[in-house]
Amino acid sequence: MKRKMLLHELHPSLVHMPLALLPTAAVADLIVVRTGDRAWEKVGRRLWVAGAASAVFAGVAGLAASQEVRMDSPRARDMTVLHGVGNALITLGALGIMAWRVAKAPTAVTTALGLGACAFSLYTASLGGKMVYEQGIGINPMPEDAPQGSVKQPLLLSAEAPVTLVKDAGRGAAWLLGRARALL
Repeated sequence: MKRKMLLHELHPSLVHMPLALLPTAAVADLIVVRTGDRAWEKVGRRLWVAGAASAVFAGVAGLAASQEVRMDSPRARDMTVLHGVGNALITLGALGIMAWRVAKAPTAVTTALGLGACAFSLYTASLGGKMVYEQGIGINPMPEDAPQGSVKQPLLLSAEAPVTLVKDAGRGAAWLLGRARALL
């Protein structure tokens, strides 16, 4: 396969990191809370840092991707808003737990919050899958008259990709906040 990676394809390539690291961090904290094993405390702390950082990066890529795909149907837009808002809340929670864990040992409360956020991430991840596999969001190539698909964008490793990523992430954040406000 000779096709090069497009910018909107960065998000689905990155989401596996926080989906793996954050539950592993929460389980490490659970081990600490249940057993008092200090070695797992250090492991959990490092996993929270890596997981939260990867969630931020995946989130920025997701915000940019929301501006690089077509979503003409209301169902596709609503799924995308719920996916984005849910993941923003999970990321904020991960950042909060990470800040706590950098300075302190895990508690039963922080562990429960972490495990709860991970359970919620299963729902937002399933929404992401449905957006692609049921709604066709981001699928290449799509017919011009298809309500979902992707729009013309730079190659991931092109000179214009970093600027497009930042611009589209900003537009994606504004779009997500506007849609969330309209729904509330």
